[in-house]
Amino acid sequence: MEKIKVIVCGAVGSMGLQTVKSVLAENDMELVGALDAPQNAGKDLEVLIGGTTHVIVSDNLEKVLAETKPQVMVDFTKGWIAPSNIITCLKAGCACVVGTTGISEEDNEKIRQVSEETGVPVLVAPNFSLGAVLMMKFAAEAAKYFQWSEIIEFHHERKVDAPSGTAMKTAEMMAENGGVFLSPEGETEKVSGVRGGVYKGVRIHSVRLQGMLAHQEVNFGGLGEVLKIRHDTITRESFMPGVMLAIRKVRELTGFVVGLEYIL
Repeated sequence: MEKIKVIVCGAVGSMGLQTVKSVLAENDMELVGALDAPQNAGKDLEVLIGGTTHVIVSDNLEKVLAETKPQVMVDFTKGWIAPSNIITCLKAGCACVVGTTGISEEDNEKIRQVSEETGVPVLVAPNFSLGAVLMMKFAAEAAKYFQWSEIIEFHHERKVDAPSGTAMKTAEMMAENGGVFLSPEGETEKVSGVRGGVYKGVRIHSVRLQGMLAHQEVNFGGLGEVLKIRHDTITRESFMPGVMLAIRKVRELTGFVVGLEYIL
């Protein structure tokens, strides 16, 4: 059986290291490269993960692409770093699985154009957790039946973008499924921003606290009732079945695709 050759960008980060471990554990995948910031270049992945691999962390994506000829790149970096990685990989014929959030609409459009020009697919998943994907689908379904809804998302203190990509994707799906939501008339914010931000007509509140990982509540209100749809990520391992599925399926896609639900 021919193995899928995989490289990971952001390999030394929390999600990157978890992805590295998972790829190494799969019988149909081969980790051929690991990329990270210059200060991490030269580090031995074997030492970092406590496992067996001969891959050394590099900060030269072009060199790794040329030497290893990977079929899939997984990106868990930052919103301002990922676009360059993705476009470089697409031009090299390498399909991309993107878990990085905070990428601008302008950069997403550039990625979409390069994907179409090269014919190489990109899968962007705001959340790789299967439970989170179901939470978003359930929220989109409920959006047809309630006129009041607000999203509260909770993340660890190191998350740099707000709201989360999952919250924004949830609001998009709710709006696309016909959700139109009301807001109280004549309310006054005594503290600026206390009522959260509005995206696609849905109020989103972002909480950042030490001790949390990734959690989201989608709250719906109706006459005499409240529906709450909540998902809690307990460990980063929960993302890995979705990441592995994406690695296996991304090359079957066409163009720029957003959402893990398209390969479930």
